[in-house]
Amino acid sequence: MKKKIRRDLSYRSKLTSFFLLATAITILVGLYNYISSRMLMEDMTDLLNKSQELTSLYKEVDEIQNDLEVYLSTRSSDSLQAFYNHSNSISSDNNILKQDAEYTDRGVRIKNLTGMIDHYLKVLDETIVDKRNRKISDYTKGYQQSVKEYNYIGSYIKEIMSTDLSDSAQRYLEIQKEANNSTVLSYTMFGISFALILVIIVLFSYEITRPITKLSSYAKEVSEGNFEVDIAEEGTSSEIRVLYRAFGKMTKSIREYIDELKEKERLERVLIQEKYDNLKMKNALHEAELLALQSQVNPHFIFNSINIGAKVAMLQGDSVTCEYLENFADIFRYNLKGLDYNASLFEEANNVSSYMSLLTTRFGDFITFRMDIPQDPEILDFKMPRMTLQPLTENAYIHGISKLEEGGAIELKAAKEKDKIIIEISNTGDHFPREAIDKILHKKWISERSQGQMGHTTGIGMDNVLKRLRLFYDDNDVMDIVSKDGMTKVILTLPMNNKREMETWEYENDI
Repeated sequence: MKKKIRRDLSYRSKLTSFFLLATAITILVGLYNYISSRMLMEDMTDLLNKSQELTSLYKEVDEIQNDLEVYLSTRSSDSLQAFYNHSNSISSDNNILKQDAEYTDRGVRIKNLTGMIDHYLKVLDETIVDKRNRKISDYTKGYQQSVKEYNYIGSYIKEIMSTDLSDSAQRYLEIQKEANNSTVLSYTMFGISFALILVIIVLFSYEITRPITKLSSYAKEVSEGNFEVDIAEEGTSSEIRVLYRAFGKMTKSIREYIDELKEKERLERVLIQEKYDNLKMKNALHEAELLALQSQVNPHFIFNSINIGAKVAMLQGDSVTCEYLENFADIFRYNLKGLDYNASLFEEANNVSSYMSLLTTRFGDFITFRMDIPQDPEILDFKMPRMTLQPLTENAYIHGISKLEEGGAIELKAAKEKDKIIIEISNTGDHFPREAIDKILHKKWISERSQGQMGHTTGIGMDNVLKRLRLFYDDNDVMDIVSKDGMTKVILTLPMNNKREMETWEYENDI
């Protein structure tokens, strides 16, 4: 019956009992060490305090004698004040020595010393008074008497300190002996308590680790993939038995869960592959559509430009011809890069500037061009489809400025608003009907497409630009057209973050 009660005892109770026993032993050993060290420290402190008191008193006597000499020779008020300060300090220390004096050899010497110091202070006070009353012979005798007593007090203090040093050495040997005895006893008590605690720890740890070690062997087999291991219940306490039962249930649950995970993983791989294939197909369709929307470089424009360059060269100087042909070369070179490469806003603006230089060379003051693009890296480095701004600028000339007899102005502006880049291409000219704007923005400008593209430098019309922008940014609200008060504005509102490209990148990373 007793054996059964011991086995049913919980580990908490065993640990609590062990902790209380170890704590009691530790406290007893520590308390003994503390009391012993405290007593030894008090003895050492007493020796040091006695020596310190005499040293301080000797220093004060030396300083007050010096103050007396300074005052007698200079009658300085500072030296007089220092004299009284030291006098008060010596009196205070002397009173303390009187109270601590015992009826021993040292106590008798201390009492003699305090008496000498009282008389010495009295002589000093009388000498100061005589000096202030200008009694030369009296304060001279007083000073001589004070020197004698000062020397005698110093010798007496040194004699006491020498005796104290000898006694302290003897007392130190006794204290050292007591400390050694205390150390031996402390080590003995510590060794006994350590051995006792060690025996209890070994027995208790064996009782705990034996069933846990066996359980760990089962866990190792499970970790190696053997979920059919036969777990025999064993334990020395209720906690261990609960642990064995829980491990058995956990092994069974893990076996069932792994089977479910394998099936789920297989299905997820199939679904992910299908989703990835669909996304690649969608991207391929987008790319095919972008390629299909690429327009061709109009050879007629190249011919006209070169022909005009020749005429200009004939009629004007080389500098104008050179600038004209350089601008034409920049445009032609930019077009040759194709539409499958993205461009920065800075590159697009430079292309527009080159194109407008050609027009102003051809038509002179008939066209005025202004460009306002902030020198902000976020704006200048903003990515967009190649050949976006030049077709819109050319459209502003063909459908706006070219129809005016007096000519007009074209302006290109860009700005950043929150997470959007706003680009405006504006031109003076006739009012642009709302119906035509709706046809452009809602993809209904089909019957007029051929006519609208006639004469374009690249053959790229506004509907082509709009389609490419919508595909590139995956957003329908990228363009708006406003026409009022003799001014037509094409406003591009482009997100700084390309949603389609970001979604593709995030999905591929997730995979």
